[in-house]
Formats: sequence, structure tokens, C-alpha cells
Amino acid sequence: MTPPPSLHQSTAWLKSLPNKLTLGRIAVIPLLLLLYPIGFSKLNVFCAVLFAAAAITDYFDGYLARKYGNVTPLGSLLDPIADKMLVAAALVLLAGAGVIHPFLAALLIGRDIAVNGIRLLAMEQGFTIAVSEFGKWKTAVMSVAIGCLLVNQPAGEELFGWPWRVVGMISLWISVGLSLYSAYLYGAAYLEKAKVKLVP
Repeated sequence: MTPPPSLHQSTAWLKSLPNKLTLGRIAVIPLLLLLYPIGFSKLNVFCAVLFAAAAITDYFDGYLARKYGNVTPLGSLLDPIADKMLVAAALVLLAGAGVIHPFLAALLIGRDIAVNGIRLLAMEQGFTIAVSEFGKWKTAVMSVAIGCLLVNQPAGEELFGWPWRVVGMISLWISVGLSLYSAYLYGAAYLEKAKVKLVP
């Protein structure tokens, strides 16, 4: 009979779980890229559920890392990269399927690249820029928008009678506003801390 795992073993497993969840988010991306373009309604719904599950892990990996004191440099680096990769892949898929305009996808992906660049510049200069609350709200609302839009049911055939596309588009435009405003806040915070003037 196999003895039950010790408390130490359980704690060790929980400590390693955050990085596994982050890597799991990255592993979901090729599945979405392979399955969603097939275009079957049931596969669309499966991809939406898969995206939602991956997006939810973003909360749990950070929570577990803080709870068990396992905030590692690797985890801190991979976590935002995994988030941006997942969102960017989903936006590209939605643009490719004609669900959203390519301009919106490019705008949102470009915003994330710009913000990451600002934060990297700050790190190189020896200071950090705190995550904006608007940025957190942007991530949450955008995840809802993408999940709804991935369902992509034709008009009159909505899953459970819910207007997924309408809810998704409303959420997406809200996330666009939050994205641009939070990007402005990141830029302003960098300029203030770096003492950089745009105009001599």
C-alpha cells in the first residue's frame, strides 16, 4: 500500500504549480492555432472554453506563488509573456476569422508590446513601474471579450440563446479604452521617474 504524501511533499508540489500553470498557458496556444481555423461550431466552443481555462490560470499562478513564497525570477518573466502570447494568438485568430477588424487586433497587440518595452526600459534604468489597476481591468475585460468572440456562433444560432458576439464586441471596445488609457499611465509614470522630457 502506497503511503499518503507527506505535508512537505504536498507543499513542494504546490510551490512548483505556479510555473506549471504558466507553461500550461503557453502550451494552449498551439492548440488554439491548430483547432480554431478549422471553423466547426463545436470546435469554436471548445477553443473558447480552452482559452477561458487558460486565462483563469493567470490568477491562480500568481496567487499560489505569493501564498507559498515561490515568486521566482523565471516565473515573474514567463507569467506576463504567457499572458501576452495567449491574448495575441487569440486576437490574430479572431481577425483571421473575420470576427474583429485586423486594425483592432494590431492596435491591442501593439499596445502590449509598447507597454512591455516601457517596463523593460524602466528595469534597465533601475526602477520599476507598478501594474496599473486599469491594466488589470483591461486584462479581465479583454479575456471576457475574447472568450465570447471565440464562440463565434452565427446570428440566430447563439449557444444557449446568449448573444456572445454582442457581449464580446461591447467588452472588446471597453478593453480598447482601458488599454489605451492604461498605456498612457505607464508612459506618464516612466517619463516622470526617468525625468525624461519629450520636448527640450
